[in-house]
Amino acid sequence: MVANARDAVRAEMASALELGGALSLAVAERGDIPGGIAMLNGLGLRHLRFIGADGLPKPEPAERRAPDWFAALIGVDLQERQLAAGKLRIVAEPWDEIAEVWEDMTDLAAATLTVGLLLMGAAYLAVGRALVPLARLETGVERLRAGNYAFSFDGGGVPELDRLGTGIAALAHGLAAAEAENRRAGQRIVAAQDAERREVAREIHDELGAALFAIKVDAGRILRLREGGSDGDAANEAAERAGQILDTAAEVHRLSRRLLARLRPALLDQLLLSEALAELAGDWKRRQPDVALTLAIEPAAAVAELDGCDDVLRLTVYRLVQESLLNAFRHAKPSAVAVSLRVDPEAVEIVVADDGPGLPDVDEPARNGFGISGMAERVHTLGGSLSIGTAAGGGTRVSARLPRTALSPALSPSSPAALERMA
Repeated sequence: MVANARDAVRAEMASALELGGALSLAVAERGDIPGGIAMLNGLGLRHLRFIGADGLPKPEPAERRAPDWFAALIGVDLQERQLAAGKLRIVAEPWDEIAEVWEDMTDLAAATLTVGLLLMGAAYLAVGRALVPLARLETGVERLRAGNYAFSFDGGGVPELDRLGTGIAALAHGLAAAEAENRRAGQRIVAAQDAERREVAREIHDELGAALFAIKVDAGRILRLREGGSDGDAANEAAERAGQILDTAAEVHRLSRRLLARLRPALLDQLLLSEALAELAGDWKRRQPDVALTLAIEPAAAVAELDGCDDVLRLTVYRLVQESLLNAFRHAKPSAVAVSLRVDPEAVEIVVADDGPGLPDVDEPARNGFGISGMAERVHTLGGSLSIGTAAGGGTRVSARLPRTALSPALSPSSPAALERMA
C-alpha cells in the first residue's frame, strides 16, 4: 500500500502541476499576473498554491493531517514549477493526498485489528472446545497410569481424536489382559513353589528322616553291644549294623544331592554348560539304557559361545533340557530322544523331540521344577519363545528360542533375586 501510495501521490502531483501550468499560462496571456494569481488561488484547487515573484499573495499551506514519519515513508515532497520568467511559481503540495492514504490505512488497520480480535476470540473458543476431549483423554490416561484399565473416550466427532481414543482403548485392553495374565502367572508360580516345597518337605520327612532314624537306631544298638560284651555274635552284629549305617549314609548323600540338584544344579558351578548337558544326558542314559538319547550342539564351533553365555541364560538352557527330558521319560515312554542346540550371534535355540505316543497331559503339574508352565514363564521372562507340539512322525517336540541380549538390571546375572526366581 505504501509503494502504491507513493506512485499515486507522485502521479497526482504531476497532474496538478500540469493543470496549474495550463491555468497560469492562460493568466499570463491576459497580462495581469498579480490579479491573476489571486484569482488562481481563489479557485480552491487541491494541492496547488500560486505565488508571485514578490511572494504575494501567499496563502497558508495545507495542514498536514498525517504524521511526519508516514509522510517521510511515502517520500514525496513539495513539487514546484516557475512560469512567466519567474514571475509566477506553482507549488504542488502532497499533504492532502498523503492524508487520504493515511486515513485509508488507519481505517484498514482498525478493521484488520477488529477482524483479528474476532478471529482470535473464535479461535480461543474453538481451541477451548477442542481441548475438552483432550482433557478427558488426559484424565483417562492418568487412570491408566493408576492401574484402572476401564478406558472409554469420546473424541467429540474429531476423527483424529476418535482414532487416538480407539488406539488407547485397545492399549488399555491389552494392558488389562497382560495384567490378568501376569496375575495368573504369579499364581501359577506361587502354586508351583508351594508344590515344590511340599515335595521337598515330604522327601526330607519320608526319606531323609527315616534314614537318619535308621542311623540313630543302628548307632544305639552298636553302643549297647559294646557295653554288653565283645563275644563273636555281638561283634558280627555290630559289623552288620555299621554296614547298614554306611548304606544309609550313602542313601542320605544321594538324597541330599538330588534335593540340591532340584534347588540349584551343582553341575553348572563345577562344569561348563556343554559339559553339564553331556553329564545330564549321560545320567539319563545310565538310568534308561533302552532309550537312544542323543545330544547335539550346532555348529560345533559354537560350543565355546554356548559356554560363555551369562549365568541366567545358562541356567535357563539347562533347566529347559532337564525339564523336557524329565517329561519325556516320565510321560512319553519313548524309544528315542533327540536333544539339539543351535547357537547364533542373537539367540540360542533348544529342541527336545521324542518318539513317544504324543503330547502329555499338560495340566498335570511336574514334580521336578515348575513343569511346562514354569518353562514358559522362564522363557518369556528372558524375552524368548516356547512352543510344545507334535514332532514329525509322532511324539512330542519342545522348542524354545532364547535371545542372547543383555538383561535388565533387575534380572542381571549377578542379581541373587534373579537367579533365585529363574532357578
